[in-house]
Formats: sequence, C-alpha cells, structure tokens
Amino acid sequence: MSRTPLHHRIRLSQLRLLVGIAETGSLLGAAETLHITQPAATKALRQMEQAVGEILVRRGSGGSVLTDTGELLCKRARTILVELNDAEEELGLWHSGGAGHVTIGALPVATPMLVPEMLHELTVKAPRITVRVVEGNSDSVFREQLKAGHLDMLVGRFWPGEDAQLQTEVLYESSFRLGVRADHPLAGKRRLQLSDLISLPWILPPLGTHTRTALEDMFRVAGQGMPPHPVETTSFLVMRSLLQRTDMICPVPIEVLHGDVKQGLLRFLPVKLDMKVPPVGLVRHARRTPSPAANTVIEQLREVGHRATSTYKEKG
Repeated sequence: MSRTPLHHRIRLSQLRLLVGIAETGSLLGAAETLHITQPAATKALRQMEQAVGEILVRRGSGGSVLTDTGELLCKRARTILVELNDAEEELGLWHSGGAGHVTIGALPVATPMLVPEMLHELTVKAPRITVRVVEGNSDSVFREQLKAGHLDMLVGRFWPGEDAQLQTEVLYESSFRLGVRADHPLAGKRRLQLSDLISLPWILPPLGTHTRTALEDMFRVAGQGMPPHPVETTSFLVMRSLLQRTDMICPVPIEVLHGDVKQGLLRFLPVKLDMKVPPVGLVRHARRTPSPAANTVIEQLREVGHRATSTYKEKG
C-alpha cells in the first residue's frame, strides 16, 4: 500500500460517490444523485479503489454492496462530509448575521411543551434561523441518525452516559401525575391509592419505553399488578383527547397537562407516583462542534428547561 497519506490520494467527489452507492444501492443511482454519467462514476470508483488498494464495492444482479473496507471508509466519509457541510453553514452564518438551519429529533415528551416554547422564543430572538422538527418514538433510531449527521440534536428522555459517542445535557427533571377529566368520578377524592385505581381503564405508554418500565417497577414495589387491557400510546394528543372524553386515567408529566388543568379542563388525582424516569435532556454528538445556529437553539432549550424546573416542580 502507498505510503502517501490517504487524503492526498482520495478526492471529496470520490467520497461522495461512495456514500451515494451506500445510500442508493447502485452505482447508477449514485451517479444520478451526483449528476454525473455512469462511466464517470465507474472511473472514479476504480481510481478510489486503486488509491486505497482494496475492493470497496462488489456489484451483482441485485445492485452494488459495500465491502467491509468500503463500509469503514464510507462511515468516515459521512463524517467528513457532515463536517464540511457544517463548515459551509458556519461561514454563511458568519456573513448573514445568525441565519441557519437546524434539524431536531424530538421524542414525545418534548413535543407538547419544550419544543413549542423554544420555537416561540426563537421567532423573537433569532427569526432567521429555521428549525426542522422530526418527531419519533425510537431513541435508538434517533441516535443512529444523530451519529450519521442527519440530525443536529435530540430532545427527550435520556440517561446521561448511555452512549460514549453522544453528549447528554439535562434540561429538567419531569414529575408525573395521574390525569383525568375535570368531572371524573374520582376527581373530588382527597385521598387515593393505586389499589383504588387498578380496575379503572388506563392509558399507558407501550412496552419497552422508559416510562412504561418505570411504571411497572412502581406497581411491583407497591404490590400491585399492572392495570388490565390498557390503551397503549406515546401520543399526548391521543392521551389528552381520551382523557377529555372518557373516564380513563393516564400517568403524564405535569408540564404536558399543566395548561389544561389550569383552565379546568382536566385534573390531577391526589396520588403520589414514585417513578424513576430519565430526565428530559438534550443530546448531541460528542465530537461535533455545533453550528452557530445550533448553539442558538441549544441556548433557547436551556432557557425553557430552566423555566420548567421552577414552574412545574411539585406542581399540580
């Protein structure tokens, strides 16, 4: 293998081609994405393989598949291209005075209060920054998207230190209460225990979520079985609608229903929920410097989190 450093032997256009092959599954697809001819793509791939000294792509009737070496180089190529995109964005921000684009992955707990309040603040303080919010339920999928450079940050429930490649910053601790409609049969009770509620219809988060695990632990410690036949959802819109229309009860973060309770539409039952759930936090890549626009968004998220700490702690 040549002793010349790899960055002298490979061009950025070749790295873009390799990433294009990985994403489209074919050399032709990558060529079309990069707006070059297939012969030009074939030549570029051959030159890159000669520079590396190994086969990077195997082609067959089913398309093009990266070899192990190709996968390794492609992973690094994505990081390089993301860094270059970040550099380009930062240069643009420097000259435009604060404009930019930020993509956020948001888990359900962040969508009712945290993200909307941050966006409201942003329209006043940095109106030229555009934000794309991608909602989802799978933190593992979001983590991979963050590592690949498809997201600038994540907001949701995360235990700090879960992934060495990612940096987690706690924004606020979120307490849970049991929400019901305002005229629920139990709404006037001053004292209730979990045992009084098991037979009622419940709304619960699905199996495998942080909140569901915390609830199962809580019921087990209390010597109770789980409520039978619950409705399972992570959608706070679904939860809120069901609570207003039925006698169902639902464990929810205080901040999610705070406005409805204040307006008298819903109520919290006087039941203490001893749940151990991850704090609501911000996650970003540990080795990737946020763009100026991303830093502005981060600051607004911190401000909203600070307010949430004082506003919703022990409320309800």
